[in-house]
Amino acid sequence: MAYTRKIKGVEYTLYKDEKEFRRHNPKQTIQSDWREANTGDWIKTDDGQVTVVIKRGKIKTRDRKKDRNDEYIRTLLGMANIKRTIHIEGEPVHDIWRFGKKNWYAKIKDGNLSISKRIFAKYIASGMKPIDAFMKAHENTKSLDYAKQKTKVLLKSKKVRQLIDKEIELLLNETGITKSYLLEKTKDIVEASGSRDSDKMRAIETLMKISGMLNSEKKVDSVSLIQEFTGFSQEKLEAFKSGVLAEPKPMKLNGKKT
Repeated sequence: MAYTRKIKGVEYTLYKDEKEFRRHNPKQTIQSDWREANTGDWIKTDDGQVTVVIKRGKIKTRDRKKDRNDEYIRTLLGMANIKRTIHIEGEPVHDIWRFGKKNWYAKIKDGNLSISKRIFAKYIASGMKPIDAFMKAHENTKSLDYAKQKTKVLLKSKKVRQLIDKEIELLLNETGITKSYLLEKTKDIVEASGSRDSDKMRAIETLMKISGMLNSEKKVDSVSLIQEFTGFSQEKLEAFKSGVLAEPKPMKLNGKKT
């Protein structure tokens, strides 16, 4: 299936092979040598994919203390130096404005768990707001916009999220709220005949989500839940245990309650 991406209001497509490309563009010309292609030309990559050149341009580089202008092309697979790049191939990249496949986004999102990532996870688990957690884990960071950008990517990282879940579980275990406790309470509620079990069930469900037991794509984000109960105060934990959880306040839309 073709990959499409909109860049600055223009939609670009990467086809898996020429056969797929021809189904949509039967008469379009394909430039056989991508090094000769200009902006807007369709090219065949070295692994047989077909895509369009988003831009051909020049970039100033320095080699052996001499400045020179190197030509490049930009596609959904990234930037390629006309003279130096050996192959254009592989998967689409997030950052098409740089050379190389491994960009800062991928390094943060999919890279190894560094010390700063582990510290960030601990601060998040303790109830700190994500931006504050990032700034504290990276004390040399002064730009709030930079912190917001990096924090957003960190929270998309599967490794970081798993680490946050693990840290939360450790915190909950310290208070006696283990997974066994949650399961036992859930069983008691299911078997109980009381009329207010819905309130208790909501408290248990919240705890299960925070502890990572309910791993659904549509679940409320663990980090958001942590922020709702920032700090894991003793009062809130006691409320969890007893099943007393405040009902959500009605939202107002155009002055009307919903």
